[in-house]
Amino acid sequence: MASTVLTRAAASFRKEMSSISLLPVLTAGGLIGFTEAIIVISFGSLIFSGGLSPYLSQGIGLALMSGFVILTLTALFSSARGVIGSVQDSTSVLMAVITASLVGSMTVSNSTNILPTVLVTIALTTLLSGLFLLGTGVFKLGELVRYIPYPVVGGFIAGTGWLLVQGSIGTMADYTLTIANIPNLLQPEQVLLWLPGVLIALVLFFGLRLIKTSLAMPVLLALLFGVFYLGLLVSGTSTEQAKDMGLLLGQVGQAQWQPFNPSLFAAADWNVIFGQAGNIAAVIAIALIGLLLNASSIELAIKKDVDFNRELRSAGIANVLSGFFGGLIGYQALSLTSLSNRVRARGRLPGIIAGLICGTLLLVGAAWLAFIPMALLGGLLLFLGLDFLYDWVIKGWSRFSRVEYAVVILILVVIATTNFLIGVGVGLLTMTAMFVVSYSRTNVFHHRLSGADIQSNVLRAPSYRRLLLEDGEQTYILELQGFLFFGTANALFEQIRARLKDGQRVPVRFIILDFRHVTGLDSSAAISFTKARQLAEEHDITLVLTGTSDEVLKRLAASDFNAERARVRIFSTLDLGLEWCEDQILQLKGFAQDPIPTTRCAQLADNGFNEELINRLLEYMEPVEIKEGEHLIHQGDPAEDMYYIETGRVSVVLESEEGQPVRLRTLSSGTTVGELGLYLGSPRTASVIADEPTLAFRLTKAALQEMNRVDTGLASAFHEMITRQLAERLAMTSLSLEALLK
Repeated sequence: MASTVLTRAAASFRKEMSSISLLPVLTAGGLIGFTEAIIVISFGSLIFSGGLSPYLSQGIGLALMSGFVILTLTALFSSARGVIGSVQDSTSVLMAVITASLVGSMTVSNSTNILPTVLVTIALTTLLSGLFLLGTGVFKLGELVRYIPYPVVGGFIAGTGWLLVQGSIGTMADYTLTIANIPNLLQPEQVLLWLPGVLIALVLFFGLRLIKTSLAMPVLLALLFGVFYLGLLVSGTSTEQAKDMGLLLGQVGQAQWQPFNPSLFAAADWNVIFGQAGNIAAVIAIALIGLLLNASSIELAIKKDVDFNRELRSAGIANVLSGFFGGLIGYQALSLTSLSNRVRARGRLPGIIAGLICGTLLLVGAAWLAFIPMALLGGLLLFLGLDFLYDWVIKGWSRFSRVEYAVVILILVVIATTNFLIGVGVGLLTMTAMFVVSYSRTNVFHHRLSGADIQSNVLRAPSYRRLLLEDGEQTYILELQGFLFFGTANALFEQIRARLKDGQRVPVRFIILDFRHVTGLDSSAAISFTKARQLAEEHDITLVLTGTSDEVLKRLAASDFNAERARVRIFSTLDLGLEWCEDQILQLKGFAQDPIPTTRCAQLADNGFNEELINRLLEYMEPVEIKEGEHLIHQGDPAEDMYYIETGRVSVVLESEEGQPVRLRTLSSGTTVGELGLYLGSPRTASVIADEPTLAFRLTKAALQEMNRVDTGLASAFHEMITRQLAERLAMTSLSLEALLK
């Protein structure tokens, strides 16, 4: 795998070198390299501040080394040419929180092991992050980040912004920004340390919003650097005096970085490191979220598709190597990638040049580091923090709903008053609770109907259709939807109980619960169905379940629902459940399943024919007997006849070679079938198959034409009967559609 990636990267690099435009590449590489150097130095000074300030040289060294590794490997292995990596602010500020906690713990116990413990913690966190990113990319899990609620991500970033603001003051002054330290920070000698950094941050904050160019950041940094030294010149302050006053970074030592020494593992305090496991896990999670958010934004910025999983693998490899060398976490950077894209240097070379600049400064740049203004480093950190807070606290007011915005602020406050890990946990728990409450308000009922609103696809004789319409309120139909859980389960039980107590409506005999649109249910919902079954049994009602999946049936069985009880029926479809309820209603009325009137003459009389017309009509028809399972009509055949069903049942089915036949309608005695094809002269669109031994009477096309020519009175009555039947079917369909659209 590694050799394949290297081969592709080398081929891409050779292709790029053959068509290179040197000026934009060098410009972009230089700007990105020096900008990244200042940024990573500020991160190093943030992490190695306070109790770690004596080891600042190691901090700056590992920061520059991290910049070299992240920039170079991201440029080589990214899925899109021109993507630039960077050591990241959000993970670096969390690393600063972890190291500060380590120092606070160890000053009490064993201060001699502080540096080994800190270095091991940084290396281990970066290495684990790299392995996690690499594994996520290898297993193609990049899309999973989209399941994290957006307000929680906003709260994370806002909290990171506050920690950057707090850390920036600690970098510049002798005190961190807390309520208790405000009087100390307002002392004149302290104001002199942090006020220039605040001004620099404000210049960057407003300047980058007024100057709409990717060159704004490096240009402003250069100008601010010059203004700072101009201020020293005007005030008559020498560089040595500025160093003594804490205005400059000062001498950080010649040995800025050394390869990671395995002996550090033995010297580290592992009990203290394990105590930071939660915070380390939070860093890893933020690295994953931040990378994928950046990658999706980069896709829009460079107007090219980005392979999220490959970006994960690329960042994973870079962080594994950075962690192996004891460095910081980094991954694809939106701002630097946009800068390279704006300069029209869209290849891999700008990132490589920028990485080499960080590497060169690491090796030979110790002397010039002493002259970097602390205000510039702290101001840059403060600007990043203010930028995060502005994007997610100020602009978030219009981006989120009021409830979502409250979650962002809650996470920010919790992070500011406790720690990052607790803030992450509170945010996730809050959004989970909000989801439960919101989802509980969704309507669990797709439709609430009765047998008068919708009937089965069994087309019965007119007398039966009227009877079922009159007694349709005896069947109560609840079409359920979504995932049924403890937040929605009670609504189902209360709906059934309210219907049973409704004295203004016809008493219910059957309750149909249709699960066709249900995606699943939990144990609480399953218990509600058990309670519904018990309630139905108390009122002598049959519970009919339709469209139930095997998973739903297993869940119901586990909750002691007992689907084998006499008052429970299960059918594969709502149509079959409706048909069973209709048959039961007919039987309760004292009628057999087969409709009455049972004689052909009585059936036709029910359709508006008198005895004379019936006798004349029968002269044009011929009897046809078919056995169960035989075809009365074949799908695709020419429509040369129609049939009148005297006894038995037939089903209109849609047949296909790939799947099982689909029942469209069932017809019983006293109904006609095939008339549409005969009247329209079109081929049969479905087959008609006998469900049981059936006696039908066939009227051919020729016989119908003869009737139209010879006996116009009979033909008129016959056409009127067909029109009435079609109108009744249309009315039933319209009634059902109207009920479904309510």
